[in-house]
Amino acid sequence: MDHKQVQRLLPGIPAEAIVEAANAAYAVTYRAGETIMGGAQGWTPAVISDGTVRLTIRSHDGREATLRLIGRGVMVGLVSLFQPDYTNPVPERSMVAVERSTLVFFEPDLIRAFGNRYCEFSMHLVKGLVEWGGALSDAAGRFAFMSVRQRVAAHLIGVASIDVESPDTPVAPITQQQLADAVGSVREVVARTLRELRVDGLISVGRARITILDPKRLAGEAF
Repeated sequence: MDHKQVQRLLPGIPAEAIVEAANAAYAVTYRAGETIMGGAQGWTPAVISDGTVRLTIRSHDGREATLRLIGRGVMVGLVSLFQPDYTNPVPERSMVAVERSTLVFFEPDLIRAFGNRYCEFSMHLVKGLVEWGGALSDAAGRFAFMSVRQRVAAHLIGVASIDVESPDTPVAPITQQQLADAVGSVREVVARTLRELRVDGLISVGRARITILDPKRLAGEAF
């Protein structure tokens, strides 16, 4: 791995340790929809170098919900630092690529050793754990108190990307079934919600894509 890239991904690691980290690191690129961690893949520390991934839970009857959308620069798989054999069979927990995404992986023992050695990096890990705790608390609040319409609007805002040719109308590359899975609902309910949002002039719905026509109003629906 490139030393400068690793230094950006692991703030707080002094220059003399970056060579060790770079030699042990490896990058993997995933297609949209591929499972990165969870289940048979296990959990290991990694930093998102490019793209967006989501943390999902799945019930025994196949229902699914997204707990957090995670972007560039965030360290994932921290549970492996404290529970190397961690499993969570019910509900099943996994990390899935939302779009083409690249993650840089590190050995848990190395990250643990760096945390013990370097105070600044240790505080970076603590900050990451605090952010994870806050994100999961927010997710609990969404599922407890937000309507399906609000959850759909929030998720579309979160996954939409800017098109250079149409910067005022972001596009969410997602199917209705994927959206239903993401917000913990069923396709029929989400289809009805999308129809309402379309009638209100907030979105347009295409094949495996939803265009946000009025981002400000849609954000108002979510929050």
